[in-house]
Amino acid sequence: MPMAGWRALLDPDIRAFILSHAGADVSALALKKPPNPVWSYKLILYQIKARAKAAAKVPGWLEVPDFVFPSADLMEQASSWPCAVYKASLIQDARIADLTAGAGIDAAALAQRAVTLVCAEKTPESAEILEHNLGILKKAGLFQANFQVHCGGSEDFISQMPPCDWVYLDPQRREGGRKGRYLFEDCSPDLLSMLPTLRGSGAKVMVKASPVLDIALAIEALGGVGAVHIVQWGGECKEVLYMIDGAAAEPAIHAVEIDDAGQVLKDFRFTMAQEQAAQAEIGSPEAYIYEPGAAFLKAGAFNLLATRLGLRKLHRNTHLYTLDHLVQGFPGKVYRIEDVRSPADGVADIAGAELVLRNYPGSTEALRAKLKLREGDSRRIFACTTQDERKKLIVCTKIACQKAGNG
Repeated sequence: MPMAGWRALLDPDIRAFILSHAGADVSALALKKPPNPVWSYKLILYQIKARAKAAAKVPGWLEVPDFVFPSADLMEQASSWPCAVYKASLIQDARIADLTAGAGIDAAALAQRAVTLVCAEKTPESAEILEHNLGILKKAGLFQANFQVHCGGSEDFISQMPPCDWVYLDPQRREGGRKGRYLFEDCSPDLLSMLPTLRGSGAKVMVKASPVLDIALAIEALGGVGAVHIVQWGGECKEVLYMIDGAAAEPAIHAVEIDDAGQVLKDFRFTMAQEQAAQAEIGSPEAYIYEPGAAFLKAGAFNLLATRLGLRKLHRNTHLYTLDHLVQGFPGKVYRIEDVRSPADGVADIAGAELVLRNYPGSTEALRAKLKLREGDSRRIFACTTQDERKKLIVCTKIACQKAGNG
């Protein structure tokens, strides 16, 4: 994104044009001439695109006067505001350094909990925009902490970083716009090479990692992890946070579902030793099916979830649970069972349904085609393996959400 001259975006006429084209098709808009030939039209189109990304992640910033959004690429990897608020809630009254500040969403949330905040951003234009935006947010009263923005790579900055209580890192998981880089050694900056220096500084470290990364392997690679937070928002597992503080012999695992304000709706806390010691009861489908949310599946407490809540698993490798009555505080969705049938029985009597595979061979698309099942949202069908090793279709209807609770 050619951000040279980004301050032109503060021009009232340009800002009015941008706001009037919120949600516009940028490709179609690019075919038209700008209202003013002296405007940097490409810059304006980039801003419209970035604002579209921001609408889903941090909508509260869209109406902040003189706020300039960074590139759409930075907005793509940036945390959503609810997730940023949650991670900031894990730190209180501290000197904080955000060494991968990027779009500034995490930095702005951390600033609300910080005594002081220092940010590093390697791209000069992005660093300028970040400093401008943090100033705008502070002026608006959204945080009080004093802040500094350093332009440069975090690997170099840590040697001159002021004393900090916490350091936050969100390594870049894309290269040239391509996704799929999630191992620490493949990301930028090189977090693993930085850790000895960070530990030597006395700072605790919070690392945001891809939900794809295996938690046990990440804990081993990082060392000194005291807690892991697995965050679910909007039905998806959005991020996994590793708190490196060397305080615990065994990390505590926290799987949480948060709301749009970043507040915890449901949580489940455990250690891997507790999960290994748990023995889940296996049983046939009863009146209800319990399906864990994405973060709770990622956490891997498959047996402990059953033993704590008194549920039965359908199969040791089928991470669905059953019971003949409702229980409070289950971290996921609950369905009432209508029918349990063999795939050979077909689904000709069902007008349409969601189809989900759990411990069942093949793909959803292939099975839907084989069953000739139309899409629908009134029912959900779980194709799964049950305790007798048979493949079954469990036809369900969703019931009202249960109350939040702690594990």
